[in-house]
Amino acid sequence: MPIPLSPYVQSGLGIDAQQQLIESNRREYGLQYDLLTFATSEQLTAAGEERNELLKWLAQHATFGCAGTKVDCTGLSPGCRCCADGGWSCLFINGRCNGRCFYCPTAQDDDGPPVTNGLAFTDPRDYASYVAALGFNGVSISGGEPLLTPDLTLAYLSAVHQRCGDDVHLWLYTNGTMLTTDLCVRLRDAGLNEIRFDLGAVRYNLKKLRLAVGHIPTVTVEIPAVPEDEELLKLKMVEMAEAGVNHLNLHQMRLTPHNFGPLTERGYTFVHGEKITVLESELCALRMVRFGLEQGLPLPVNYCSFPYKRRFQHAAARRRAAQAVCASGEVVTEAGYLRTLTETGVRYYEAALLQNPSYRHPFEKIVLETGRALYLERRPVAPEIELSASERVALAAGQLSELTDRFEQITNGLAEYF
Repeated sequence: MPIPLSPYVQSGLGIDAQQQLIESNRREYGLQYDLLTFATSEQLTAAGEERNELLKWLAQHATFGCAGTKVDCTGLSPGCRCCADGGWSCLFINGRCNGRCFYCPTAQDDDGPPVTNGLAFTDPRDYASYVAALGFNGVSISGGEPLLTPDLTLAYLSAVHQRCGDDVHLWLYTNGTMLTTDLCVRLRDAGLNEIRFDLGAVRYNLKKLRLAVGHIPTVTVEIPAVPEDEELLKLKMVEMAEAGVNHLNLHQMRLTPHNFGPLTERGYTFVHGEKITVLESELCALRMVRFGLEQGLPLPVNYCSFPYKRRFQHAAARRRAAQAVCASGEVVTEAGYLRTLTETGVRYYEAALLQNPSYRHPFEKIVLETGRALYLERRPVAPEIELSASERVALAAGQLSELTDRFEQITNGLAEYF
């Protein structure tokens, strides 16, 4: 028999829904799928029991947030708060990296222009205008490795800072290998508020990170929770705190076609979901959050779970676009969809921000301050859901049903193990 789920774990996912996700994962990997080691029922039970115990302890010592997908929100970095609030834009400044991290989910061989959410921005002023027009309060520069193209990175940071000032929190992701004291100063002067180091790329060596302490206001370490490095990470957490690191973010490792070989070679146990994730990685991350709290380390640990990324970050992007085209009588739901009540039921639409309209759906043209045009397209996400008159009244009053829940709310809790 399966163990009872913690209240901080997603519940209600039926057998049919589980099977649909399993088949989706099987299609993504094709013949390679059979090479994966998925958790047995005994392993799932043991892992579920351990997770429930960890979550029970954390519920008494931490502050859960983001519909239970974050297990401690008491010490989130400023950038993470922007993300949790739905105000974050991530610009991939380049697609090349000098690191060889086994866990990297992408190929890092893209020579294209800076891009965010499928929108390319070759002019820093256009991107700054986009940030202002859409009302973002946080911008991150990612890659690739942003410091491989320092002048390009500095140009986009400066443009956003000059246009938006202190209204937008600016942070940057880097492995740190290209960082110098002079570059730290230039980044700070360009408006950088926070720098995040992937120390996994340098085997947790803090030498380059120390250059940023005292120059960049907030120094964060952001790494995946690598199970075999757990004991080393405990030692490094103490060293990070002593070095002046302000925050530690731990990601849940997930499988992609790019890191398939390295992850399977390490003998990880995989679990299903909207994407395939590493079972041991989540348990490692939760133990690290507990360790930091038990030791009283002045280093807040944020577990950035895959459900958080999948649900909150996607919903935030949908919601921002939907708010820009919401018409009178429509509602933007928590999940980021446009709700339109009809005489016979309800329709849900997704607003997509595009470089060019597809002409398959109605769209609106948005002209930025710089003259750059973008297009907001309204796409139906499902056929009309038929509702009775009383059901329509109830929905308008915020009473949801199984038919409408997935379009209205963000699913609560961490992912169920199956």
